[in-house]
Amino acid sequence: MATTTHWDWSDPKGQRRLHTVGDHILWSYSALTVTRIAMSCEKAGKPHPYRDGRTKGANMMMKQYEGLQKNITNLDRDDRLAQGGSAVCAHFGCSAITFHFDHLIPQSKIKDDYIPLNQVRSCPRCNTSRGNKELMVWHRENRTFPSLAVLRRYLKLCYGYAKHRECLDDLAKDASKNGLPFDPVALPRKLPPLEQLVWDYAHPEFWPAQGEVT
Repeated sequence: MATTTHWDWSDPKGQRRLHTVGDHILWSYSALTVTRIAMSCEKAGKPHPYRDGRTKGANMMMKQYEGLQKNITNLDRDDRLAQGGSAVCAHFGCSAITFHFDHLIPQSKIKDDYIPLNQVRSCPRCNTSRGNKELMVWHRENRTFPSLAVLRRYLKLCYGYAKHRECLDDLAKDASKNGLPFDPVALPRKLPPLEQLVWDYAHPEFWPAQGEVT
């Protein structure tokens, strides 16, 4: 098994208040964006612009997403990378004789609905362990953190689903009770230190160019 990112998922204090479904998704995606920029800079041997902490950078990045200066793109590129990567479990890089395909947003929670590109390669052990649990709830219970590639894919799925159903402005605390198939409050408010993160188990050699963050 590849290196697993262990994380205690403590909720940070003093961050901006998040109220809506859209707030939680955009905050997590903004934190992911600045983290990816920082990792790319370090890989290139350059100083990254978040030496005072990624929280400030995420605040600034979120304003750009809210103001539509930046957009959350579709999953086409994510899917091409997944199809062309090594045949390992997307969750923890496990090898297996045979693989399953795991729905990041559980199929049982969307009933007869359909979410395109909602599957990732999963080893039988991870697939059985997770079962029907929400992805972030599963990671919280195991004190692990997803690869950034899986997190990005999941956030795009959540954003696309909520946008299509016009519930980005709904209160996050009531979203699950009202039928949203994921809990926006369970999304990460902060990410682990850079040296603990895995970008993509299927592409261990892959580091995106600086600025390639959407």
